[in-house]
Amino acid sequence: MALTLHKCSTGDFTLVQNRFLDEYMIAANGEFVKVYLYLLRCSCADRDVSLASIADAFNYTENDVKRALVYWEKLHLLRLAYSEDGTMTDIILLDGGSAKAAEKSRLDDYAAHMAKESRTAETPSGRISISADRKKELAQQEDIRQLIYIAEQYLGKKLSSTEVTNILYFYDELHFSADLVEYLIEYCVSKGKRSISYIRAVALEWAARRITTVAEAKKDTNLYRKEFYSVLNAFGIKDRGPAQAESEYMTRWFSQLGFSTEIVLEACRRTINRTHTPSFQYADKILQGWHDAGVKHLRDIPEADRPAVSRTADRIPSRRAASANKFNNFPQREYDYEQLEQQLLAAGEDRRDID
Repeated sequence: MALTLHKCSTGDFTLVQNRFLDEYMIAANGEFVKVYLYLLRCSCADRDVSLASIADAFNYTENDVKRALVYWEKLHLLRLAYSEDGTMTDIILLDGGSAKAAEKSRLDDYAAHMAKESRTAETPSGRISISADRKKELAQQEDIRQLIYIAEQYLGKKLSSTEVTNILYFYDELHFSADLVEYLIEYCVSKGKRSISYIRAVALEWAARRITTVAEAKKDTNLYRKEFYSVLNAFGIKDRGPAQAESEYMTRWFSQLGFSTEIVLEACRRTINRTHTPSFQYADKILQGWHDAGVKHLRDIPEADRPAVSRTADRIPSRRAASANKFNNFPQREYDYEQLEQQLLAAGEDRRDID
């Protein structure tokens, strides 16, 4: 007997493509299906996700979640991006019917969003284009030919006409040096971003901030490096990037004091335990104390935590325990007992001779 499926009332809902239900769901592992549907739900609600949060939602291990994500990536339903050290940083949901088009659309949207966030000056406007004559003129320059070659090595492919045009635009219109354009591409690739749309957005952002040298770019991107976000996460700050004052504290900890991430995170943990609030000033006092105590590794911290009086006492040479008798408080004479024995024997011989 056929069953009639009645549609529930409309309201808050998550869209699932029929193609997923018809072609992908039936053959997939049930756990993998749950992970994919959960990602759809989170994307609709703009929820923050992580491997840990997905694993907790289903009582899976993080490796279970990774296997599910890799499975769907192979089927071109999503794309994964990784940082330079291999850490997963992005999950991009793709349209199963047109994965490449969807990926390009999402990256373009993201790039547009980045360009819109310029805070210090207006972003250079106008359609990105270079005249044919200007392209020919630039192509004669040795540094431009070298730049195009380097870009192809970073991106791992021969550049399209659009990509070449963008690179020439960075050089000719944004007035980036060849070195700065090279670092721009290197920086984006290190974040797992190879789309020219993303690279263009970062270039426009740098131009808006009046960044003109590689040193300035490195200083700017340094504010958002992995170590900084590790500290923010340790303090429970997950909905924003570091403020200027926070960046200055963290730059001091990592660059000036030279501490490893593990030591800084331990200071953050102690700060939360003692103050119950993310206090960068309190953590700075802890780290300064450790620096003064010569801490270089995590194993040095227990010694640095000991009271200064105790550490000083350990450095004083130990003395022979004195007797409780007050007599020992006076300077003690030292005797040659062998000489005394010879004198006593000689005295005995003299006494016998007298007798």
